[in-house]
Amino acid sequence: MTSTVSAFLDDISTRDGLNAARARIGRLGDERAYPVLVALAAELEARQASTPAEARERLHALSDHLEEVLAKGQDVDSALALLEVARQPRDARYQGRLSAARREQELAALLATHRPATSFVELFSHRQGPEDLLELFACGVHEFVLRGADLSSAPGVQALQAELTRRGHPLAALPLQRRRWESSFGRLLGFEDFEAMRGSLREALDSKSREDEEDEYTTPDIRLVTQDEPVPPALAAVLDVGGGEAPHEAIEQRVLKLRPALPKAPSDTMTSLLIDLGLPLMKDAAFVVCERDTLSHVADFFFSRVASRGRGWLGAAYGRLALWRTLEALGGIEVSWATDAPEKRWNACTWYQFKGSWQDERPGILGVVCLRPGGTSLALVAVRDTKSLW
Repeated sequence: MTSTVSAFLDDISTRDGLNAARARIGRLGDERAYPVLVALAAELEARQASTPAEARERLHALSDHLEEVLAKGQDVDSALALLEVARQPRDARYQGRLSAARREQELAALLATHRPATSFVELFSHRQGPEDLLELFACGVHEFVLRGADLSSAPGVQALQAELTRRGHPLAALPLQRRRWESSFGRLLGFEDFEAMRGSLREALDSKSREDEEDEYTTPDIRLVTQDEPVPPALAAVLDVGGGEAPHEAIEQRVLKLRPALPKAPSDTMTSLLIDLGLPLMKDAAFVVCERDTLSHVADFFFSRVASRGRGWLGAAYGRLALWRTLEALGGIEVSWATDAPEKRWNACTWYQFKGSWQDERPGILGVVCLRPGGTSLALVAVRDTKSLW
């Protein structure tokens, strides 16, 4: 194998040489030479320490490509080879701030991108004990669930869930079926399905029906009194993902008690309220636009924050977890996610999205308001759009 690796590395100092090495890895995949690829992965990592710093990125590029070739294979042997590679640690300089668990999360996303759920489920019987690649499988479950798979009764998944519960793992609380309002998440992850399109159509029809009802509602001419309430720790969970600014500088969070109640407040009433609040993040904003929205659109707004690698990526599993925590805090509930109580609560809320902007080049503000059932309180969260995240 050493001679094989040497042949790969003889001429990777140029782009053509690197592309040729990538092509050779691809041919090994086509030839189903999976043991060779597993050994090659180990040899590539073994060479990191003796490779000049300026050339290490090329080794990493080859390792990344090798993992992708195995993920794209459509037989079980290629998937098992990828698991073997996953059990091999990547060079610490590659990991950087990323833990080994984060690497397993990346590989789970890679499998879900290129393989059907049935292929993933088949791998459960090949785990080497409860500790083996726990994070890869835990994250992989939700990568596939959000692409439309129902894994609630899949072989091996219940045992995994029991192990996650025993460990107090945060992902153990998430349901193993995609909820209706999550139906577009597959698209955000690069996957389309008919169920998602049907869900979008149902959502549009439901939204039109609600708009017709709400157009008939007007807010009485009253003086509204607000009182700040404690902010739940998870209110901005889906926004606070290490974007480079401290949360208090980039994120606005408020929970308010309203007197009198504002059930089904029209958008213009909510716009006036946002202006009157004088939110620090929106100080002196020239334009404030607030529009009534739906739970699924709000969820898309949040999930898009973490579904793309260019936007503070959390991945499907931890992005979903952060979203559920944020929605729970917005809706003012603390119930088991294994029941339908959260959805009932969230569907009884009135949702809004809002934007604040200035006439100069200051970055805009994007946010969500949740008017809780009965209109006696609301929660809002907003973020500075410093990188055009949405």
